[in-house]
Amino acid sequence: MRVEEELEKILETVRKEPVYLNYWNAYRKIQRLNLMNFEPPKERRIKIALLSSFTTDTLAMYLDIESRLLGLYPAIYIGPFNQYVQEILDDNSQLYKFNPDLIIMAVHAEALLGEDFIANFVNLSLDEKKRYQEDILNNLKSLLSKLTLKTKALILLNNFIVPHFSPLGILDNKMDMGLREFFQELNKKIVEFCKESKQVYIVDVDSLAGWHGKSRFQNPEMYYRGAILFSKSFLPVIAKEYMGYIKALKNLTRKCIVLDLDNVLWGGILGEDGFSGIKLGNDPVGRAYVDFQRLLLSYYNRGIILAINSKNNYDEAIKVIREHPNMVLREKHFASMQINWRDKVENMIDISKDLDIGLESMVFVDDSPQERERIRMALPQVLVVELPHSPFRYSQALQSINDLNALVFSDEDKRRGEMYYARRKRRQLMKTKSTLEDFLKSLDMHIEIKYADEFTIPRITSLINRTNQFNLTTRRYTQFEVEEMSNKPDKFQIYSLRVTDKFGDEGIVGVA
Repeated sequence: MRVEEELEKILETVRKEPVYLNYWNAYRKIQRLNLMNFEPPKERRIKIALLSSFTTDTLAMYLDIESRLLGLYPAIYIGPFNQYVQEILDDNSQLYKFNPDLIIMAVHAEALLGEDFIANFVNLSLDEKKRYQEDILNNLKSLLSKLTLKTKALILLNNFIVPHFSPLGILDNKMDMGLREFFQELNKKIVEFCKESKQVYIVDVDSLAGWHGKSRFQNPEMYYRGAILFSKSFLPVIAKEYMGYIKALKNLTRKCIVLDLDNVLWGGILGEDGFSGIKLGNDPVGRAYVDFQRLLLSYYNRGIILAINSKNNYDEAIKVIREHPNMVLREKHFASMQINWRDKVENMIDISKDLDIGLESMVFVDDSPQERERIRMALPQVLVVELPHSPFRYSQALQSINDLNALVFSDEDKRRGEMYYARRKRRQLMKTKSTLEDFLKSLDMHIEIKYADEFTIPRITSLINRTNQFNLTTRRYTQFEVEEMSNKPDKFQIYSLRVTDKFGDEGIVGVA
């Protein structure tokens, strides 16, 4: 049996039932596989380093299996227990010999503040509290400065979990910097000094712990017995958060949400309930659909493409989209609209061709379990959202996926929806022209070629990391690496190509 087939067979149990025991069993079986002579494709490899002040073996297990479920082949380096400082400062450490693509720096507060900090907190003056904060910030700055100097890896730094308990009790927020405010301010300062870095990203573990439940993110018994900070129930939550960055780093994120209409963008069936009978904005159910559209609009405004795949009468559906007073999303927000009575699999393929994007870039949202399963079986590359029965939970379901992230955000990303709408207008114009030459002449195109600068580098980086259809070399670069190259004009010359025509600005569409 081929290695890929063996791995897929092992992972099948996790796919069917993603529980701790199945992750552990799969991880152990993979460790026993003979992978010595197996060479996975370079673009599918990922090297992850874990630097921590607590035990991270079980976290490594989750990251390993989650990466493999994506089709990646991970190698994970676990730094020695609570030796993250030595690993970073030693030029000859195993960390640098490992040469990771991604470094996770997970340090909990007690490791930096000392075990007696909370016990003595009430007696500290405001100046002493601020000195503690400055010491931690200077410590982190020093370590991150060394890391960014020695490696080109993406660095994920955990923030600190703000404690729910305070020895000051209900007076905590009445003091000059209570305990919770101490950690909140510290987290804010960490974000500020990392904001300009192209290598360092802050993972909001405090927010995750709050969402999961601060009484449940830690198992005290496992912490005291084995220095394992995260509970079994929290491990998949934090691992999923890290995977959002890994997907973005390996260009495995999605950029198009394809939506059904009936019981997705509005309540009810248009063909039965009519224009005025659908639920959209006037009652609790209708408001849930309006809020779901608002969420989709927020995605659209940050560069996610929206499309429609619906079994409906086109004229009736487009009337709702254009004229219903409570519609948030209008025709201009949809880059492609397949509103007909054909098989939705065929429509998905046509949307992919229409937008010139791969099926692996698409997310499908439909209220019908049968339609969802049909897409899953016929087009496994498409991510199918398991939409809950109640529309009150639609927004929560879409927010829970971590496949719509990006490591850079450019002006072109903000205008992507407008660009795709303009492309639809161009296609309509093309149908009226007899030759391609006539069509191109009628567009009144203007081309601008220029050297890369601070404004174009985010978009250049994004294009470089597109699928092989754009970048035939298969080599990928982070924004930090592109900036480094652009700062060495004697060795590298980086150009961008921008296109505008009578329908609008296509933005940067070419890189050399």
